Amino acid sequence: MNAFSLMLDYFSFPTAQSVDDLLYGDETSSLSEVNWQSWEVCIYDCIVKSKELMGQVKNLNAPLIWLLPALSYQSELKQVLQSSLQQLYPEHAQHFLFYGASSVHFAVGLAKKNEWVKVNVIAIDTIYKANKQGQYSYQGIGGAVTTLEQQTTGWSQISNEIVPSVDFIKHNQLNGMFTRLADQSQQLIDIIFAPGNGVNPESEVWLNELQLLSNLINDHTQYELPCYKLGQIGALEGLVVLYQLTTSPTIESHCKNALIISQEQAKHQGAASYLWISEEVHN
Repeated sequence: MNAFSLMLDYFSFPTAQSVDDLLYGDETSSLSEVNWQSWEVCIYDCIVKSKELMGQVKNLNAPLIWLLPALSYQSELKQVLQSSLQQLYPEHAQHFLFYGASSVHFAVGLAKKNEWVKVNVIAIDTIYKANKQGQYSYQGIGGAVTTLEQQTTGWSQISNEIVPSVDFIKHNQLNGMFTRLADQSQQLIDIIFAPGNGVNPESEVWLNELQLLSNLINDHTQYELPCYKLGQIGALEGLVVLYQLTTSPTIESHCKNALIISQEQAKHQGAASYLWISEEVHN
């Protein structure tokens, strides 16, 4: 079984009551005023949020994967969060993915590697949304509880790559990623989920590299820019994007191959690309 299904069992978000509200609700929902304090406080809030999310896990006998903020260059913060979760949940805190928006893609790969038919996933991260001043406003901590299940039909992952980057402009990792992708894949890409957000100019670096995929894209390729609508939602972004990929009737009817591009911005950065293929369509 190479494909998977994704069920969002519980969704806790500062500005939406459900993932459908987040994706398809009113874009102009009022922003809450939350004062940013520090990353230390943020990590503490993530630990507090974990208690709420653990209470929503339906089957504690299944393996559990934690999707957490991208702390590639913050080893002390990473250690504090990891050790705290291990103390709170010693039997359920073995698998940690500190890749932010990229984490869920690694979770799918981890489940496949370990031959887990069904696995629980908890995602926790900071939430930012663009305000009228064209800046990102901190909203608080978001979380989700998800069930991943291997199956024979649906979407499966055929490419997965992530490289940390301290500066997208000076050290653009997407160039090499797209070059390798163009060499390895022979299938046209029907839909691209890209990280543009219209606020930070650095987030549009991916646009300059699209020419490298000229043999895989054409005028019929669709583009989704989740950050324009969702803001920066860290580890929840990957879950929400895959939820949309697996549940949207439009995507299911018209798309065979999907490319998901991820860029972690601000304090923690990294670039990643994932190519997905619809097993159901191809079979």
